[in-house]
Amino acid sequence: MTAPIPEPIADLLRAVTEALDIPEPATEDDAQIHNAILADRAMDAVVALRGILGDPTGLSVPWNADYLRKMLATKPPTGYRAAEVPRQNGGRP
Repeated sequence: MTAPIPEPIADLLRAVTEALDIPEPATEDDAQIHNAILADRAMDAVVALRGILGDPTGLSVPWNADYLRKMLATKPPTGYRAAEVPRQNGGRP
């Protein structure tokens, strides 16, 4: 039996998933833009995770999850054509 994930950690994991789970590019031409966006969003996730790992109290978890979402809001995964790939679980992550 596994222990439930504490809500602040679950929220952080959802924010990291939001950062990295962006639509796949439709073509090779779209891949360059997609990859640049994904790399930028991945770096934001790394910054948030480093902030948490550098805080032995764990109090920064909610702050860093919020920071990550604010950064992601400025970098939407747009500007390229996305592939139409059906998602598993009926479209739910």
